[in-house]
Amino acid sequence: MEETEASSLSLVCREDAVRGFASIDWGSYARSGVLTPGDVEALEAAEATPLDYTLREPVLGEKFVKTLVKVVGTVSEVGAQRYALTRLEDILMAEGCGSLESRVAHFADDGRVDPSPFMRSLSDGGDSYAAKVGAGVLATLLTARAEAPVEDFVSWLCEQLSTSRSRQSEVKAAVPALTILLRAARARAVFAEHGGVGYVTKLLKRPETTNAQMQYELTFALWTLSFDDTSAIANATVDALVDQVAAAPREKVVRVSLATLRNLCQSEIASSEGVAARMIKRGLPKTLVTLRERPWTDPDVQEDIEALHKILLSNYRELSTFEKYEAEVESGDLDWGIVHTENFWKENAKLAENQDFRVVQLLVNLLAHEDPKVIAIACYDLGEFVRFYPNGKAVIKHIGAKDTILALIDHADRDVQRHALQCVSKMLVTNWEFVDAQQQQHHNNYK
Repeated sequence: MEETEASSLSLVCREDAVRGFASIDWGSYARSGVLTPGDVEALEAAEATPLDYTLREPVLGEKFVKTLVKVVGTVSEVGAQRYALTRLEDILMAEGCGSLESRVAHFADDGRVDPSPFMRSLSDGGDSYAAKVGAGVLATLLTARAEAPVEDFVSWLCEQLSTSRSRQSEVKAAVPALTILLRAARARAVFAEHGGVGYVTKLLKRPETTNAQMQYELTFALWTLSFDDTSAIANATVDALVDQVAAAPREKVVRVSLATLRNLCQSEIASSEGVAARMIKRGLPKTLVTLRERPWTDPDVQEDIEALHKILLSNYRELSTFEKYEAEVESGDLDWGIVHTENFWKENAKLAENQDFRVVQLLVNLLAHEDPKVIAIACYDLGEFVRFYPNGKAVIKHIGAKDTILALIDHADRDVQRHALQCVSKMLVTNWEFVDAQQQQHHNNYK
């Protein structure tokens, strides 16, 4: 319903923009020198003839386009901006009027497209309809011409997508244009360098991003990025995509989400960065089993489900127990199980020294988690690390975790209190071999 209303509103704005031509005092712009009398004549002549006729005449078509671009870059009146941008969009969308390349050629000077008039218009802001249409027109032009510079436009897009500053109208102007621009490989590289993946991910995770079309467009952007250097796609992005699939929204959203996850699994960095392991920890295999039972109109969805399930199953079998543990700790979503037991730590404590005790540091970071269960499990694991790793107490002290654990003894949650106290107790014991021997002797005496 929301998508239909938005589409209807856009159509009304488009019709009003075109009809508004007659209400604009074009003569005043000619008298002030902003436009020439020839510019005004070109606009009036084009309005009096069908668009396909104007575009079939090279001289008329080029003059019309150049004048519209001049209006975009120099006239600040909202009505004139709306009219010029709408007509430029009509020209780029006029598939029956020659190839896209021939239509884009009308915008070029000496073969080059100049984005500056559109950037000036976008920088002025103020009108959401003009911003959305203008961004789409510029994205199409930059995508069609390989030599056109994209840096300024990418900076503008990232500014609109920034979750700390953006309003819904700004996001709605930027996201559709982004899906067009990212079809160009050079634009994808620049967008990734600007941290664009993070902006898209945060928007995707926003509670208010419930509109299926917006979800689809944001995920489509990630899908296009997944064909290049996927190192820019962080764990948070993988989590957001897996969660979106689990929520099972519209089929088109599920389809592009699965396709993106499949690309990530098949990328060269998947094995080294633990992408598949993260999906496993996030519960994607279980979700895929559920999705298998749903009827899908698009056969690609079923194919991606089966391919992903096969990849994840293979990765799960290959992962060692400690690698599964590391994947869980990295996710921050700890849950009681076989990797949080005395036997696990007895067998794997030595592996915790990998990458300068990275997994231990991650556990310490989880002591500030908002979920009391996660804090309690982190306390238990740190206590077992101290117990079974030689000189584990010195490692914990060096990391600076002892005072944090001591403070958790006064935590509001009783489980956290108990596990924090047990962890501190394990830090105070100096000879675990003696304690274990005593416990075994005690057990034998009472057999």
